Amino acid sequence: MALSFSNTVQALTYTKVADYLQTASLFKDRLRTYDNQPKFDILYGSTLVEIEVLPWEVHPWQKADLATVRASSCVTVGSTISPDLMRFLLTENRRMRFGAFHLDDADQVLFAESVLGGDNMDVMELQTCILSVVTIADTYDDLIVERFGGQRAIDRMNDTDNSYQIRVG
Repeated sequence: MALSFSNTVQALTYTKVADYLQTASLFKDRLRTYDNQPKFDILYGSTLVEIEVLPWEVHPWQKADLATVRASSCVTVGSTISPDLMRFLLTENRRMRFGAFHLDDADQVLFAESVLGGDNMDVMELQTCILSVVTIADTYDDLIVERFGGQRAIDRMNDTDNSYQIRVG
């Protein structure tokens, strides 16, 4: 199945992201691409980051095709979802300069950040977005596991006795 895009800006953004990731010394040796989705995975240190190129369909401009690039990483799996964890994540979100914690449908704790795509997408901003997600996920995984249980996502990925799949995004 070939890649399909919602608009030309999403396609342009995908091409720019792909070109950057495939040539950047920080990422090119750790990159996995997908044939059927506009996304990439990077294993950077002990953090898996998913980078998706998404159409931005609901925005404040009436006649504009836009796209965003979202970098996200699963931080913990199986942490106890409690009011204390929610309070902690919301309080930490307030401290973040960019990006935020959230839960996915399987109650995994994720951290994600986005940048605007298109002709004017800044490569340094994209790199900073990806590295920020790596840094936050790597910093908070031990802290969240210690306080709220569960496992670091990387430990779950390395657990060969368990067929559980880490879902990012």
